[in-house]
Amino acid sequence: MNKVAFLFSGQGSQYVRMGKTFFERYESVRRRFSEASEVLGFNISDLCFNGTSEVLTKTENTQPAILILSVAMFEVAVNEGLRPSYLAGHSLGELSALTAAGVFPFTDAVRLARIRGEAMASCSHDNKGGMIAVTNMEPSTIEIVLKELEKKGCDVKIANYNTPTQTILSGSTEGISFVEEHLRRLGANVIPLNVSGPFHSPYMMGAVNPMITALSEMNLGGMNIPVMNCHEGRLYTKDDDIRSVLAAQLTGAVRWTKVLTHLYSNGVTHWVEMGPKDVLKKLTLQTLSNVLVYAYDNEIDREAIKKELRLSVRSDKTVPDLVALCLGAAVSTRNTNWDEEAYQKGVVEPYKNIQILYELIMKEQRHSNEEEISKALTLLQRILVTKGVSQEECHKRIRMLLHKSNTDILLPEYGHLSIVK
Repeated sequence: MNKVAFLFSGQGSQYVRMGKTFFERYESVRRRFSEASEVLGFNISDLCFNGTSEVLTKTENTQPAILILSVAMFEVAVNEGLRPSYLAGHSLGELSALTAAGVFPFTDAVRLARIRGEAMASCSHDNKGGMIAVTNMEPSTIEIVLKELEKKGCDVKIANYNTPTQTILSGSTEGISFVEEHLRRLGANVIPLNVSGPFHSPYMMGAVNPMITALSEMNLGGMNIPVMNCHEGRLYTKDDDIRSVLAAQLTGAVRWTKVLTHLYSNGVTHWVEMGPKDVLKKLTLQTLSNVLVYAYDNEIDREAIKKELRLSVRSDKTVPDLVALCLGAAVSTRNTNWDEEAYQKGVVEPYKNIQILYELIMKEQRHSNEEEISKALTLLQRILVTKGVSQEECHKRIRMLLHKSNTDILLPEYGHLSIVK
């Protein structure tokens, strides 16, 4: 089976009207933008679709906007049958990836992206600086040059190892100007970047405490899909302190080349960018050979990847259907409720409704869709509660069914459901 990596966009990919097609086409996307607007206190869809580029490009607006769209795109992709083996995000994109994996509830992630953006914007105001892209010079050579210039008081650091031929530097205005001149003399191509501050450098130290404070107030969930740590270029492990990693990322470099090569060595053959534009698609093609890369924001790419991966896990006929599993769980659960009227309403009637769903699915020889899954799980919850199963045990059984039917990433919120009584 093909291994697929979903790559989540970072800051710099934004553009006015981004996500409008998805918003108009999918109710799930409209719901996410509505939820985010409540969290932010303003209409984020209006800002994205009708606002000016100047307002959208403000760091405090850009970061939540990209996260919202990226996660909404992810949910559309999964609902349409795509099944990622790994998730990775470039800088801000890592927060999107962790949200898609189930670590952060969506509303918490939106709030955190806004806090992250505001904190970084504040640092940018306090510390004037900039960033440059360097090509035609290997990163190892740039490291040696910067180490030598550091002895002369130069404060420039590598912010992003984007590709084997593109490295981003960050530092003070004076430091950047000095390094730029020096690198040009050595034969490098240097391009000044239109950014609001020296990101991924010690100049962002003032953003660390606001992030730590915000993260400390949030409950983190389990990771349903493996996620890459972009600062170290490796997969997260169960022993990692995700909060500390996200805080350290603000002042540390993004090792994107290492992220891509690590996933490639793990057998990833297909790459799909989640978020606006195709920046990560281009970086992947510049780093790896013989790979298939798609940008989900591009309709041609979107249709191509759906055809390419039509035989995804959710389409695999050997995988048990969740509605069928719900029927089995309803029958096999021991009853401790001997109230006949309650049993009729809470067990018999819901079971018949699940059975109707199952018969339709079998007749059409397909897997259940999101609406059918949601309905079946709601009915199963009613049955389990009526039979006397505890809330904790209900959650445990539902998570097991989601995992067994490979629908855990389609509906991750069901792992945190409150049982309806």
